[in-house]
Amino acid sequence: MLTQAIQRISTHQPWRLRRKGRQAAVLIPVTRSEHDPELILTVRASHLNTHKGEVCFPGGKRDESDSSLSYTALREADEEIGLHAKDVELYGPLGQVVSKHHLQVTPWVGVIPEHLPLQANPGEIARIFNVPVRFFLEQGPPHLDQIVVGDQIWDVPSWQYEGEVIWGLTAYIICELLTIGFDMPLTMPTRPERGLC
Repeated sequence: MLTQAIQRISTHQPWRLRRKGRQAAVLIPVTRSEHDPELILTVRASHLNTHKGEVCFPGGKRDESDSSLSYTALREADEEIGLHAKDVELYGPLGQVVSKHHLQVTPWVGVIPEHLPLQANPGEIARIFNVPVRFFLEQGPPHLDQIVVGDQIWDVPSWQYEGEVIWGLTAYIICELLTIGFDMPLTMPTRPERGLC
């Protein structure tokens, strides 16, 4: 399962935004298990100004000193969950997405060792948890919620896993990971930014 996913992601040509804006990156950490890989997710701390209490991948805004968006993803993962760059094998980006705060986010897929000790930075992260990829494959298509963003109504995917709601941008990114990497047929609403020039 994992080997085929890595091959698909490595050769995938991801969708790119044509307009330039404020950039950010997230890391999608996938554990190295051929038959039962897991995604590493975080719950954002409740005292933060944005996205507090939400389920997210480690990541954040690109610093001026960051050499690339892949570096941003790795730096943020180190800062937020103690995941060191030397423990991550990067295999490529997925399509860029725009957050509700208008950040242009590039997700990077990285494979990490199983059972790697990770430590949540309490300044940003309330907790870290793992979700088996098999959970998403067996659950089938996510539930769709509608939210209002500016003057638009967005259809937003979501799953519930052990008391956590995985939704929004994180769920969109997981949908693309499942479609591209794990060959799961999902018909999702078109992201609003896909119509940008």
